[in-house]
Amino acid sequence: MKMYSEWASMSPKTETLGADSILSKFSNQVSSEVVAQVAKQLYNAILTGGKSSPGEERQVKTHQDVVWCMEVLNQGLDSSSDPGHVKDCVWIYCDWLTSLLPIPKAGIPSVVVQDPVRYGPLILKGLFKIFSPRKDLAPEKQAVFCHRVLRTIQTVAAESVSLASSVWHSVLMFLLAICDSLLSPPCQPDDLGGQMCERLLSALFEVWLLACAKSFPSPPQWKTLNELCQKLRHRPELIDVWNRCIVGLIRKLLPNLYGPDFPVPTPGTGNVDQQIIVSAQMSEDSLIQSWYRILHCIGNPCDLVQPSLIAQTQTFLQYAFLSQEVVEPSQHPCLSALPRIFLKAIRTVAFVSDSFLGLKTSQIDSKSFSNSGVVTTKDITTLPPVRRPTKSFSGMPSPSFTSTRVPPSSPLLNFITSNNQQSTSPRLEHEIGSQAPEFKPTVALTLHHPLRPKCATLLHLVGEWLFEAAIVGCAAHLSSNKYGSTGNLRRPGSSNDRRVFMQTSASESDTPVTPPGLVIERFDLGRAEALGALCRIVCSKKTGEEIPSVYLARFCLAVQQALKSSEGRNSPEVVSCFLLNAADLFRLDLDGINMLLSPVIDTLELILYPNSPNKSSSFNSPEIRRSCIQILISLLPLPLHFQGLPVRDMSHTLQSRSFGQYWKKLWALICASILNEVDWNNILLLLGAIFSSSADFQALEQRGAPAFSVGMFGADSDSYSNHSLSTTDYSIPEEPSENGDSPMSSIQTHSGSYDSAGLVAMVAATTICQRLISAWKTEVTVTVAVLETLDGLARLSIHKKGSSEAQKVVKSLCELIIWQCSRPPPAHSKDLHSAIVAAFQCLGSWLSPALLNEPECLSVVLEVIELGISGSTSHSSTGQPQVFKHEKLCKPVSLRVRDAAETLLYIVVELVDYFPSVLGASHIGSLLNEETLAARCGSSVSPKDFRYFATESGTILSLLEEPLGNHQDPQPTVTLVLRNPRGRFVWTMQHRQLSRHSSALRGPPPNPGLPLPLTNDLPPIETTPRCFPEVCDLAPEFLVDKSIPSCETVVQDIEDFDILNRLVEQQTLYEKHEIERRALESNERKQCQPPLPCTDFQAARLILSHLGMVTFSGKSEGLPEEIVPLDSEEVFVDLNQIDSFACRNVDTAFLLYVRTGQSTSQEILGNLNSFDSLDEQFLPFVNSLGWKNKSKLGDKRTRYWADATYELKFVLPDDSYQELVESSIDSSTSSKSGTSGTPVESQTLIVWLECFEDSLNFPTGSLIRRLYSSHPVSEVSTNATVIFIHPLRSGLLRIKLVGPSSKWATAPPLLDGHILSKRAVGTVLRQAVLHNARKRRLLFDNHQSPFARRKQKLLEILSRHRSPFVHTSLFHHPNSKKED
Repeated sequence: MKMYSEWASMSPKTETLGADSILSKFSNQVSSEVVAQVAKQLYNAILTGGKSSPGEERQVKTHQDVVWCMEVLNQGLDSSSDPGHVKDCVWIYCDWLTSLLPIPKAGIPSVVVQDPVRYGPLILKGLFKIFSPRKDLAPEKQAVFCHRVLRTIQTVAAESVSLASSVWHSVLMFLLAICDSLLSPPCQPDDLGGQMCERLLSALFEVWLLACAKSFPSPPQWKTLNELCQKLRHRPELIDVWNRCIVGLIRKLLPNLYGPDFPVPTPGTGNVDQQIIVSAQMSEDSLIQSWYRILHCIGNPCDLVQPSLIAQTQTFLQYAFLSQEVVEPSQHPCLSALPRIFLKAIRTVAFVSDSFLGLKTSQIDSKSFSNSGVVTTKDITTLPPVRRPTKSFSGMPSPSFTSTRVPPSSPLLNFITSNNQQSTSPRLEHEIGSQAPEFKPTVALTLHHPLRPKCATLLHLVGEWLFEAAIVGCAAHLSSNKYGSTGNLRRPGSSNDRRVFMQTSASESDTPVTPPGLVIERFDLGRAEALGALCRIVCSKKTGEEIPSVYLARFCLAVQQALKSSEGRNSPEVVSCFLLNAADLFRLDLDGINMLLSPVIDTLELILYPNSPNKSSSFNSPEIRRSCIQILISLLPLPLHFQGLPVRDMSHTLQSRSFGQYWKKLWALICASILNEVDWNNILLLLGAIFSSSADFQALEQRGAPAFSVGMFGADSDSYSNHSLSTTDYSIPEEPSENGDSPMSSIQTHSGSYDSAGLVAMVAATTICQRLISAWKTEVTVTVAVLETLDGLARLSIHKKGSSEAQKVVKSLCELIIWQCSRPPPAHSKDLHSAIVAAFQCLGSWLSPALLNEPECLSVVLEVIELGISGSTSHSSTGQPQVFKHEKLCKPVSLRVRDAAETLLYIVVELVDYFPSVLGASHIGSLLNEETLAARCGSSVSPKDFRYFATESGTILSLLEEPLGNHQDPQPTVTLVLRNPRGRFVWTMQHRQLSRHSSALRGPPPNPGLPLPLTNDLPPIETTPRCFPEVCDLAPEFLVDKSIPSCETVVQDIEDFDILNRLVEQQTLYEKHEIERRALESNERKQCQPPLPCTDFQAARLILSHLGMVTFSGKSEGLPEEIVPLDSEEVFVDLNQIDSFACRNVDTAFLLYVRTGQSTSQEILGNLNSFDSLDEQFLPFVNSLGWKNKSKLGDKRTRYWADATYELKFVLPDDSYQELVESSIDSSTSSKSGTSGTPVESQTLIVWLECFEDSLNFPTGSLIRRLYSSHPVSEVSTNATVIFIHPLRSGLLRIKLVGPSSKWATAPPLLDGHILSKRAVGTVLRQAVLHNARKRRLLFDNHQSPFARRKQKLLEILSRHRSPFVHTSLFHHPNSKKED
């Protein structure tokens, strides 16, 4: 390392470590006898605690005695001595080492106890011999002695209070020496180094960390450790221990750097007992220095891909000279484990970067994916095999080579391994291990910790290693010429350019060879880990953070090389790891990232198309496809946003493509994916993408982009369209007019109103319906999501023309409802009924006048409505006899389904082609009531002058028989106020002989004047009075001629009939006598005067008769049973109360603005006190959500949107909003407040973020409690949905969705991670709020719809104000006194 370049290494000193004995000059028999007697005596002294026998004195008293004893013990540890003496010598020395502890063991010579610093290093020199391989001892037995020595040294290092620096130096040099002696040679089977490798390295690093805490090692010692670790890189155990050491240091380092709240990575459960514990005594400076130096002690991990570089040690050269099988040092079989070692090393480096990013689960040894949105790891037992057969480094056949078990690895690699056996590509025969356990990862889209360091800081730390590891074996790696002219980094293959990694030939005798079977492709796993770590670092970019351009350039190069196919093949490991970690790549403001557009789209096509050539079986996993779909969603807005802007390609091709030309490819990918996807999570993502893209396309087309067709569909156009920048403004909705169309819908684009956006959306809708009926209808979650998507597409008005595709959609929805209702009883559940209700709601959105004009379509819809209301249809397909509707028993599937079917019937009968009315979409029905109508008639009329009737089905009629101030044209006038579960409606009717049109043409008869009198009296003409002309007698008689019944039919009591006859006879006689009397009095003739027009009519009975509610034929009573008169004295008060009930579902969403760094509710609400200092994009965004309702107070702070069945209010609250609500909530009588405060109401916050990371500290709970103060405490913040919106520099908007966890919480149209254009954000957000509200209602069985709530109240009024009916009441004023 450069930090130690000016320091000398202590490696030569470690090679001379050891102690010779004077007894080595004597024969083995003599030395053995001396060792046996001395060792036995010293060992017994320790066993007896230093107590001597009676008459025996202790022999070891002076320094000379101790030195002589150590000469003997050193001889006992020598390889030439008797193996039986080794144990006693080892035990004696280990006990003497305890003299370095505060409380040494008893029986140790007092000289050693008094001066342990003097004798400790000498003891260590003697113990060095026990670590030399012995032929007279089995490695297993010798390892027992070695373990005892290491355990003693670790105990002394851990429990000692104050060791001298010289002792620490000796301990560290002793450990370095034994590691160098045993581990530096190549790995051999059943040798002492192989058995003691992990134990030696663990002891070395543990004692080294203790030395860092108590006596920090000197630079020469650090350099010696660095050189030793680089000599041992052929040992997999070195990387394991190095990894555990890094884990322990990181866990202690992060809280010191970023505070206790920063998440500390948790190692895997398999290594909890083996992790290296860092001493609590280590200072912060020592901790930082130790961590950084140990991180770099193994050098560059990318050196592991160079077997020749790893084998350039003295021990490898010595083995090559002595071995007959190994010709070159780099040909040793142990180097075949380098891919596994490289993978472990890169995974450790990735763990370091992930830890600093603040991920909740570490990448090392993790058992599952976390919610951090990055790829984590899981245990695997073996390495995955390489992709395809290839040549070995040496050009020789690849023999079988089995490696040891690999410690926990990446979940991506687990998954790829578990799926590679299904691949059709042949595999190498030298695969390491067997099949790994199956693993199904989950990639989330969550943020990293806000206190994490900048990306540039992490790239300064580990970027050099990761960038180099990510392009290992690629052409870019070769061009860097880092390793000279050796062509050892090319991928093997059949072509001349794809040379073997390292090959031996006569012309290249100086090129080192490698072990058989070691090919560059086996390093793809480590390369994949490196690229995944780079993606996680880059995707953690904060708002406003700048990544140096040199790092972005190297990152783009690494991604391009990873996605670049070689001979039509990609590395599935590298591609998969990139996809799983790059979901946010195009959601950030990264400079130049669009250069990767072409290779990324090519990769998405390779994976998402079902029959892609050379496609690996690992790409068929749902997790890989989900990552592809997430990237695809982030790419979809780019062609419509930038359109004709050219895309710079890293391949430097002469032909450049524009963004718009990628639209076809992206849309084709969406359609292909939706047709072949089987994972329901992926299906939800695709459905959301279809709706948002269709909304964006339609909004752009409505603006009439002149160059759009060239940029999108033109094959040869590469010109830049200036119009592409002007069409990114927000689409401001306007309240629909009477004909149901927005004023902006009249704008026609260059390509026609139905040839592009409408056609694309309709094709998508029919495709979705096809998949719904054929494959998805059994899954309730997917069914509801599909219905939400279809509902959103219908709200784009693509169905208004009534095309054949729209009819297919309607028929598919009807077929779905019929199939769901006909399922067997065990399959019926709350979720199934919720899906049926959602299907009825979606069907209502698709109905249009053009569709209902089709007899077949109307018949199917009415049949489905009948099925929902009654539970069966009149037309049976099973051969059963036909049942008329009035004869059927109503057994609906559920009450919710019946209400949904009745709502659909109401839409068909009253709303289709009649909504919005002249009042606009803000109102359903009429604004008039009895008070306003009475005021129109004058002061003499009051609401008590109305006649009130009700039906048993829940309809109340209010009839007023007064003209509404129309005295110039007196006619029998009836004003009818009808209240039903759907609202309040008012009609005024006049009884006229002719229609208004005919009356206006004919006009009043002219005044003929008085006739002239005749001079001659003519004889009187005798005529018979007739009510009708004689020609009427020739006309056939109808029932209408008997609308006025005869007396015989009305009066059935014979006594009453006799009384009436007597009265008629008396009146006849009276009139006859009166005529005779007047004739006698005068013969003068008087001029006839026309009677005055009648102004007092009781025409209510005529209206009721026309409505079929009153009939007099054959009945003595005047009313049938279903109509009931109400008491007009008290009913009007209750009618005012029912008018306050909402006619539609009403939901409120609050819009908030969060400045950078704000995290309290008071600060956030205070931002909206004034709109002057807000982002200039915020108010246009607010206006895109709805129109201003001028009839309401607070117009500046409310945006309103409504359709036939739903109302949305978007409120901009300030810091006084809570007090305003409390002061006005009691006096609110608006018809829109019917659902306010109910637990079923959805809680939605739409938050505009200046800084995207502020979403982590957003005070959702306090804001919900303040804005929804009428909700119960248990409901507050538990069901809230927060939609965060962050503007990007590109002009697009990034979405983050936080909501309650439920089975339908992630349904479309808006999903976490969406990228939306300004044109489509209003439409998509409205649909998201509607879906959130519908989802909330569907989850509650006890939820009452506005229809059911109003119907229940109407029936209560009927039961409370029911009054008996007298038929004569229809013939006089309602307030006049009733006569018998």
